[in-house]
Amino acid sequence: MKKNIYSFIILCTIFVLIINIFMKSQQLTSIIVFSLNLFIKNIFPSLFPMFVISNILVAINFPKFLGSVFNRIFRVVFKTSGASAFVFFMSMITGFPSSAKYVDDLIDKEIINQKEAQKILAFTFFSNPLFIVNTVGNSFLHSSRVGFIMLFSHVLGNIFSGLFFRNYGDDNYFELTNRFLFKDLCQTINNTNIFKTVFSSIKNSIEVLINIFGIVTFFLIIINMLFKNPDNYFEILIAGIIEMTTGLKYLSVSSYPQIIKIVTSAFFISFGGLSVHAQIMDILKEKKVKYLPFLLSRIIQSLSSSLLVCILAIPDTGYAILKP
Repeated sequence: MKKNIYSFIILCTIFVLIINIFMKSQQLTSIIVFSLNLFIKNIFPSLFPMFVISNILVAINFPKFLGSVFNRIFRVVFKTSGASAFVFFMSMITGFPSSAKYVDDLIDKEIINQKEAQKILAFTFFSNPLFIVNTVGNSFLHSSRVGFIMLFSHVLGNIFSGLFFRNYGDDNYFELTNRFLFKDLCQTINNTNIFKTVFSSIKNSIEVLINIFGIVTFFLIIINMLFKNPDNYFEILIAGIIEMTTGLKYLSVSSYPQIIKIVTSAFFISFGGLSVHAQIMDILKEKKVKYLPFLLSRIIQSLSSSLLVCILAIPDTGYAILKP
């Protein structure tokens, strides 16, 4: 019975999509053009270089070297191997959904296993720092100081989520039998065909990015079907939960008090939106990563980040932040 209901919902959704395609063909075209511009101007430039670089670093076993340096810290704090430091720091620089790409590469190289990957994803879900400070802080909320506070709270929210999940599952991660020293890294580089690695990395990165573009476009179409310039908080909240950037844009032009905008923006950024969740699940579709623990970690991170922003931002601005 449940399967029949599920099938019926899917068929109805497809039917509604077909109707909207014919009735709103011009509007649909503008959405696709907007998505393409977003991909070309923002997503591709920020992710493509880092995806290629990360593939090369994985190929030369740089995560093992970094793991030898940070092994003790990450084992104590998050109960993961030191190789998780590679995902943590690279994701912090690049932004989501890069953590899934790095985790996928490490699993393929047998540097981490699938159980550890689930735990690593709990504390490596970072939005691009420039997006938080410049786009959200300066452009949307008109305050670079608030942008930095949101960035700080976003990072702490990740760490808090990692601490919450540190005892998730078991500690069955790959141990480094020997320290991977700098001389070992140099030896690996000398034995690696760099040109072949670069070309392979470019091909792999483009394939992932094309899938990301498709998912972003699909979710933008869904939002456009559900809402037309939402003007109440519930609609803005739903839009942001589905697609983060759209929710942030609607929120920035609303008439709600500044504190509401800041706290809700922090929630959107740390939750990431179902669009980003779908991108991550697509990248890791062959690795049997469970979505429910990942979703729970995002809820914990978004709630803790929002609370931290509320605590830090109000005293910092002398309560002037409460004014609309």
